[in-house]
Amino acid sequence: MNVSPIRACTALAVGAALLLSGCTAPAEPAAGRTGAAAPSGHYPVTLDVVDDAGRKLTQTVEKSPGRVVVIGQALAELMIEFGLEDRIVGVGYLDNSYSAYADRIEKLPKISDQLPSKEAILARRPDLVLTMSFALKPDKIGEVPFWNARGVEVLPAVNYTVGRDLDSYYEDVRHVGEVFDVRKRTGAYIAEQKARIAAIARTAKKAGNAPRVLLVASGGRDTYDYYSPSLGLVDEMVNGAGGTYMELTRDTYAQLSLESIIAANPDKIIVTEFQQSDGEKSRNRLLRDPRLKNVTAIRNGDVMIADYTTSIRGSLALADLCEEIAVFVHPDLYPDA
Repeated sequence: MNVSPIRACTALAVGAALLLSGCTAPAEPAAGRTGAAAPSGHYPVTLDVVDDAGRKLTQTVEKSPGRVVVIGQALAELMIEFGLEDRIVGVGYLDNSYSAYADRIEKLPKISDQLPSKEAILARRPDLVLTMSFALKPDKIGEVPFWNARGVEVLPAVNYTVGRDLDSYYEDVRHVGEVFDVRKRTGAYIAEQKARIAAIARTAKKAGNAPRVLLVASGGRDTYDYYSPSLGLVDEMVNGAGGTYMELTRDTYAQLSLESIIAANPDKIIVTEFQQSDGEKSRNRLLRDPRLKNVTAIRNGDVMIADYTTSIRGSLALADLCEEIAVFVHPDLYPDA
C-alpha cells in the first residue's frame, strides 16, 4: 500500500498522539442490537447539546444505548468505526458520497433515503436518536422534548444553525465516545486527526502566497450553489493549508451566477455535490463552459472534487481531505505528492 508524502511526514506526530490518547488499550466490546453493554460505572452520562435553534439542552443517558436510530451518513460511519454498528436499528438521510464503509452502510436497516418520519423512527423503538441537528424541527423528525417525552434521548451533531467547524466535529466524536463509553477509541481518532492537520499548518507557513479558493456545488443551468464558512469545514481546510477561502456574500447559502464567478476570478475552485457521486461530471461542466474560460482557475485547470460529507459535515476521512486540499492549494510545497 502506498503512503502519501504528507502522512509519512506526520507519522511521528501521529504515533505520539495515539500513545498519549491511550489507543493501545484493548478495544471496548460492542453491545448487541437488543441490549446495552454490561454496567461499567460510567453511567449515567449527562451532556450539554445544541438543537437546531442553537438552544443548549441537557441530555442524560442512563445506560449504554442498545437501540439507536442514526440520521446522517457521517454519523453512521462513526458508529461503524467505533464498534457500534450492531446497535443501529434504523438509518436515514444518507449522502451517497464516498465512504470507506459503503458496503457496510448499505447493509444497515434503512428507514429512508431522506429524513424519516417521526412514526417511522418510533416504529424502530430506539432508546437514542443520533442525528444532525438540522433535523430537529417540528416539521422534520421533531424537537428534542418530543423524543424525551417518549423516553428517547437525543444526541445532536452540531451544524448550520450555530456554525460548523472542526471543533464542533471533534465535539460530536467526543460525545459519541461518552455516550457509548468508547472514549479510548474516539480520543485516539481525534488525536490522530489533529496531528495530521497540525502538520499541514506547519507546512503552510512556508507558502509565499495565499491562492484564493472558491467552493461551489451545482445549482441550476446557469448557476452554482455557494456555501458560507458557517455551513461547512472547507474554509478551515483551505485557510489552514495556506490558501484564502473566498466569501462572496454575507448570505449563509446563495446561488452564484456565472457573472459573479467571473467577477470573483478565483485562483482555484473546489466543487462538491450533495447526494451525487459523479463529481467528475460537475468538474467537467466547469472546465468546459466557454463562458468561464477566462477565470484563472478554469484557465489553469485548477478545479478539485471534494467529497460532500467530509467537506461539509466532517467524516472519518477528515484529515485525508485536508491533505488533498493542501496539495491542491500549494502543490509546490508537496513535490512528491
